[in-house]
Amino acid sequence: YKPEMKLTDLVTSYADLLPEPSTRYAEIIRLSAPDYRPVVETFDLATALEHPDKAPKLEPLDTVQIFGRYDFEADPEVLVTGEVRAPGRYRTSGQQHLRDAIYQAGGVTPDAWLDSAQLFRRQQDGTTRVFSINLNDALAGDPLNNVLVQPRDRILVHRHPEQVSPASVYVRGDVARPGRYPLAANMRVSDLVQSAGGLLRSANPDAGDLTHYAFSNNSSGERTPSGHQDLSLAAALAGKEDQNLALHAGDVLTVPQQAGWNDIGATVTLRGEVRKPGVYGIRPGEHISSLLSRAGGLLPTAYPRAAMFERNEVRELQQKSRQDLIQRLEQESTTVKTSASTTGTEEAALQQAATQQRQRVLEALRKAPVSGRLVIHLRPDRKGFASSPDDIELRAGDSLTVPKQPGAVLVIGQVYNSNALTFTPGRNASWYLSHAGGPTELANKGGIFIIRSDGSVTGGKQGGFWSGSVLSATMGPGDTIVVPERPVLGSNRLKNVLSVAQIASSAALVAAVAIP
Repeated sequence: YKPEMKLTDLVTSYADLLPEPSTRYAEIIRLSAPDYRPVVETFDLATALEHPDKAPKLEPLDTVQIFGRYDFEADPEVLVTGEVRAPGRYRTSGQQHLRDAIYQAGGVTPDAWLDSAQLFRRQQDGTTRVFSINLNDALAGDPLNNVLVQPRDRILVHRHPEQVSPASVYVRGDVARPGRYPLAANMRVSDLVQSAGGLLRSANPDAGDLTHYAFSNNSSGERTPSGHQDLSLAAALAGKEDQNLALHAGDVLTVPQQAGWNDIGATVTLRGEVRKPGVYGIRPGEHISSLLSRAGGLLPTAYPRAAMFERNEVRELQQKSRQDLIQRLEQESTTVKTSASTTGTEEAALQQAATQQRQRVLEALRKAPVSGRLVIHLRPDRKGFASSPDDIELRAGDSLTVPKQPGAVLVIGQVYNSNALTFTPGRNASWYLSHAGGPTELANKGGIFIIRSDGSVTGGKQGGFWSGSVLSATMGPGDTIVVPERPVLGSNRLKNVLSVAQIASSAALVAAVAIP
């Protein structure tokens, strides 16, 4: 420091500074006595350098701070986005052209659309203008398209429309990798099949369906089938021109399966009182009688009336029906209708009883197994059975169980002693019911029904599902008497649903239990 020292003694010209200083604002940080508190004094750098006589005087311990231009204004950058190798913000000198900005961003990608790009420019009034550029011409240096870019410009390079939504074809059915594939210019049926990994062994090589699609003329612009062509896949793969057809955008090739392929390896299970129980392969169209013949027929100890035939498809239907019944029961109101003389306490008790009854039936339905049983009437007479409607065609996964003759009749439900009672020939349901202690006070006596050993259900509800007196029906070995619970007061719909639910849960339970 020297007395009478000025700023220009420190900074004689712009040559003493880094490039692009802030010329309109600079600071002197001065330590003021007596406590040397810092005080900031500002000055115009350009005025000080152009007119040294106006330069601020300096004092001991002063600090002069010169700022850069871009400490007070945004960097002069352009934003390059889209299909360039290195999208981002890049500095511009103000003399940079669009092509220069593209190359700063690494150039365009192979998927870039060179026919069109957009340049977005912020105006002084805060609005934005957009300019469409032919990128191909801009990169070639055409002055109409290779325009000067300005700070805050945004350049958008699009992906080629063919890459955004490429033309595709589809293959469905019995190929290794069915799905959607890009359409090549010279693509044919054989190329699509090979792209999908080839035909599976299950495929029918002599058949194929090629569907062409076209845009409809309606306002929705949906694609609609415009034609089908049958072809031989084997001939197409061999290169025959009339079968190895050229593909177009949206085409769908369907590779069908050989007829009966799913029957290959199909097996059924035979259990119980037959001479050769086990798992048997079956041919298409084979019936129960044929299976029993191959197994050597029934043993003398067999009780064909109680044979249980189970099928997966039936199990699925029963499961769906079970869920529908549960849903209906859950949705039914349990509100009870009472007489005018009923007190509030009594009404609340009835309401609680109705709700509890519904919950018990729901719980029984949910826990009861789904057997998949299909009722058939198997008979010892093989020839007579073979000509009957019960000799149904077998399917993969079927099972047939022929038990020994049960030695008991089961009585369950609202009786005083639910139990299995020794079978006594010639006795009716009333006799067995009395030996089980008879119905309880909660029993629905008019809704008693019998589940026969073959899975069929009979009952004696007058004017209902059945006719006749169920209690006078003669019981057979393996039969079950079910005494349902009387519905608590409620709507008729609820009573009906409860009755059906009790039958369903009881039948499922009996089907899952082997009666001795």
